[in-house]
Amino acid sequence: MPTQPTAILLDIDNTVYAYAPCHEAGLRAAFAASDFSDEAEFRVNYNLAREQAKHAIADTGAAHCRLLYFKRLLENRLGHTALTETLILYKAYWDGYHAAMQLDPGVRECLQHWQNSGIPTAWITDFTTEQQLRKLQTLNIANLVTYLFTAEEVGAVKPDPRGVDEALARFGIAPSPEIWFIGDDTKRDRGVAEACGLTFLWRDRNDADFWHNLLP
Repeated sequence: MPTQPTAILLDIDNTVYAYAPCHEAGLRAAFAASDFSDEAEFRVNYNLAREQAKHAIADTGAAHCRLLYFKRLLENRLGHTALTETLILYKAYWDGYHAAMQLDPGVRECLQHWQNSGIPTAWITDFTTEQQLRKLQTLNIANLVTYLFTAEEVGAVKPDPRGVDEALARFGIAPSPEIWFIGDDTKRDRGVAEACGLTFLWRDRNDADFWHNLLP
């Protein structure tokens, strides 16, 4: 692994913060805002709606859209689109999610070091653009990376290379092993890195020193 990469591409979710506790907090908040009396029933209905939405729009940024999940959940239950209730659940989920977000130790120091060193950086993420912008603001790292490219805007999720291609085109550089791709997903993140000839760094959630170890 090179000690000084020529560019760095990064995933966001579960890479610079822990996804699971945030999602759990979001679901609890959405249930509290719903008219379900049983949380287990709410979760079963949520998971069904999620799978239905993903089946209809697989391999796109919209496949991660919680608004679509809650819309489908209520349609399944009520037999019609419930506009106000859908927005209530959507807002409750994300309010709960963002309240639980905590940046991993060492992330800010790495981003600041790379920025100070003039190393171009870009987020390459499969999520929707609005929510990724909000997450970066919540984590207070919105101004530490050069670009953000989402599956919603490039038209495909990883391991499709379109997000990587767009980032490298903006940087004006060709793919090479001197470019790092940092992510937690050994299928999507590793897949796109290897397909593009980049060096993949796996964000093992069990490695508390991962980010600190990237600093020189």
